[in-house]
Amino acid sequence: MHIRILILFLGFWLQTTAQLTYQQVWVQYDSAWTYKNLQLIPVRYRGEGAQGFYKQMLPQQYMSLQQGIKTGKVKVKEFFAKGDADVHILSIINSSDKTILVSAGELIAGGKQDRMVGETTLIPPGKQEQYVNVFCVEEGRWDKKPKPFMYSGSADMDLRKVMDLTQRQVDIWRTIQQNFRSQNKNNSSWPYLQLDKEILKADTAYKNFFNQKLAASDSSFAGFLAISGDRILGTELFVTPSLANNAWESALAAYIRSAITRGSTPVVGIKQMEAFMDSLLENETSQKKTLAQHGRAYKYENIVIGFIAYGF
Repeated sequence: MHIRILILFLGFWLQTTAQLTYQQVWVQYDSAWTYKNLQLIPVRYRGEGAQGFYKQMLPQQYMSLQQGIKTGKVKVKEFFAKGDADVHILSIINSSDKTILVSAGELIAGGKQDRMVGETTLIPPGKQEQYVNVFCVEEGRWDKKPKPFMYSGSADMDLRKVMDLTQRQVDIWRTIQQNFRSQNKNNSSWPYLQLDKEILKADTAYKNFFNQKLAASDSSFAGFLAISGDRILGTELFVTPSLANNAWESALAAYIRSAITRGSTPVVGIKQMEAFMDSLLENETSQKKTLAQHGRAYKYENIVIGFIAYGF
């Protein structure tokens, strides 16, 4: 009984108290990781941050969606209703013994149409179907027979921003079409996954550099501030190291795609970075205001587990 009361109290407390402010994290501006068009500024926990509170609230072991699909532990299927698949919902079955972290912006090719995950959430282990909100990134295709689903990386930060801030399918399609036209390309189905296909072969060098930097580090990260050219791409932070670690690959893929396709040598100054991060981390009031205009909080069972904010 006492444990149940404690969990209920902590749940209420965590819903009403910011757990990703300067009290729990700090930004390491003097230790930037920079490779070609991309710069990542580490955001570290102060000690254990707030993760001690979350040990009673959150799972302890996670697997990424990419790893789950690759190993066959996660099955993604169309969700059928009223005789046909629903374009905005996918069914996920997690048959592993770990919780799956599904990140907004992750791309799943196949089915009746390629999709982009519309929310960051956790899928617990078990045979029961779970449902995830998605958006179409291939406007002109709707096959009669679904193709096998495959994991296909992450959308760039600009497309993620449109999705998170508008939640409108038509705006996502419009953005993809604009990208095709800016490259003097045309396609009857506007498949986002076909954009920049040749250019993105260069992402291996980026991934190798940043993965080596991460592997060589001896501390935990809440996330990173991402810079390319004269733009702050954004920051994605999580309340525990295990969540941040499992979100790393999808977040890195989004940053790299933006840096390669529309980026340049990073030139954003410290003062601009500080103003952006201060708006998020100074206190709970400023964080909520900034996220309402420029980002989105991630929740699991009504508990905030992280957030993403886009440059402004």
